[in-house]
Amino acid sequence: MATTFSDVHPSIIQTHVLPRLDGLSLSSTAAASSYLQHLVTDENLWSHICKSTWPSIADPRVHDIISTFSAGHRSFFQDSFPALVADVNHHNHLHDLNCSSHRWPSQLISAVDIRYQNDVIYSKVEFTDTTDEFMSSVLRIKLNHDIESKHAPGILRLINLNVDEFAGADEATVSHLEESLSLNWIIIDPTQKRAGNISSIKPIGVRQGWMTNQTYLVYAIVLPGCDPNKMVQCRIQVVLAVAAGGVGLHVKEVMLELMDLDFCRLKGRDFLVIIQGALLEENNVRRKMVDAEERRRRYQVFKRISMNSHFDMQSKIQSNVHELHSNIGTLCRFLLQRLFHLMKVRIQCIVIRLKVFEFVSCVIFVVILLWLIDLFPTD
Repeated sequence: MATTFSDVHPSIIQTHVLPRLDGLSLSSTAAASSYLQHLVTDENLWSHICKSTWPSIADPRVHDIISTFSAGHRSFFQDSFPALVADVNHHNHLHDLNCSSHRWPSQLISAVDIRYQNDVIYSKVEFTDTTDEFMSSVLRIKLNHDIESKHAPGILRLINLNVDEFAGADEATVSHLEESLSLNWIIIDPTQKRAGNISSIKPIGVRQGWMTNQTYLVYAIVLPGCDPNKMVQCRIQVVLAVAAGGVGLHVKEVMLELMDLDFCRLKGRDFLVIIQGALLEENNVRRKMVDAEERRRRYQVFKRISMNSHFDMQSKIQSNVHELHSNIGTLCRFLLQRLFHLMKVRIQCIVIRLKVFEFVSCVIFVVILLWLIDLFPTD
């Protein structure tokens, strides 16, 4: 007689089989049968999967918040594992993101994990208060190499690569880092009880600082802005510094910014509106599994749109400059005409005054002459 999963004791499956699966395999297992679907809903199982994938969420405060999600850590995994992807080419049925319709969370939680190949080299959670200053200031969430926390310690490990202590990574090392470093930056909204991964996972650009020994990696995703017809990018920069003696690299800084097509930095309020819309999958935003090449392609589309925007802006500026020159010329001609007219009127006034002066002088001369005649009468 054939043995099925239902013949195996549930504790054996939950203890020895399911914990060996990763999150994607576990999700697929749930679709196999109603019996397995019941087994894979175990909260402890999904908590283990999530913390293995993103060690930063081991912080007890984050654990408590995730526990309030509709299906706990399972919901969190379904929100965070696929990338947030926006279609930058289609803008059908889009609507403006209305600030007044959103409930602002008092805090945003950033769970950041960086892996070199399969090893976690950096892990940290950051709580950002959404104060009035945050809302009105340029968005900049910065995490440094200080990973100490009274709630849960972070992780900071060296990348075991030998580099020049003063010049930094060479070209081959830079290429290797581009292929080997992955980053997850998960934004958690405790008010909506939703989460989303705002990283491209793999870098879309790597460069070696020419004045320092530091290496800079950029991760970015493209999302609809407050005006959904204008795309923005969530841009994450990772700075790697050389350890003493050049015996390795370590994460010095991780920073998140929000930029528009013109690479102007946007404010915290814009970020809240855009992220809340993205977490709810509004305006053609979807959670999808995409590879590194597809992410780079989407970012290149964004850059082309940005370049076209710059060209359009330059054309508008040139048109405005030409129009301004024309208006200045017209204004100058008008001012010259007015000036000539005023000069003409002034000259006419002067001529009239001279004629009046000449007439008055003649009258005075005649009066004086008559007075002299009366004064010295002739015999």
